[in-house]
Amino acid sequence: MDTKLQEALQLFTDVMIYGQNNVYRKVENELYRELSMEQIKMLNVLHRYGPLTSKELTEMQGTHKSATSSRLKKLLEKEYVQVVQDKKDKRVKYVELTELGAVVYKETEEQVNEYLRTVLAGIKEEEIDQFIFIFQKVKDLLKNQS
Repeated sequence: MDTKLQEALQLFTDVMIYGQNNVYRKVENELYRELSMEQIKMLNVLHRYGPLTSKELTEMQGTHKSATSSRLKKLLEKEYVQVVQDKKDKRVKYVELTELGAVVYKETEEQVNEYLRTVLAGIKEEEIDQFIFIFQKVKDLLKNQS
C-alpha cells in the first residue's frame, strides 16, 4: 500500500479513536453518566436519519442485533425512544426519538460541539473548508461502497 495512503488511514483511525474517547471523557455532565457512548451514537443516528427499523439501526451502527436490542431496551426504559408500527404494514416497526430523547440528544450535541470548538479553535477557516471537502469525499466513497 502506498505510504501516504497508509499514513492517511492511520491518522483517520487515530482521530476516530482519540476523538470519541476524549469527547466521552471530557464532556462531564449527568447525561454522560447515564448514557453509554453507544447509546448516544444511537440517539445521534435516530436524530439525523429519522425513524428506523431495528435492522437498519444495526446496519448503520455496524453492530450485532443483540447489541442493538440491549441499547434499545435501555433507551426505551428511559423513554428516550419509542417503537411505532408502520401504518401500511403492521409487521414493520420503527424506532424513533421521543420528545425527551430529542431534548437529551440536543443537550449532548451542544456540549460535544462546545468542547470540540475549544479543541479546534486553532484551525483556520480555509483548513476547515479543506477538511469538509475531504471528509465529504470520503463519505461519498464509503456510501457508494455499500
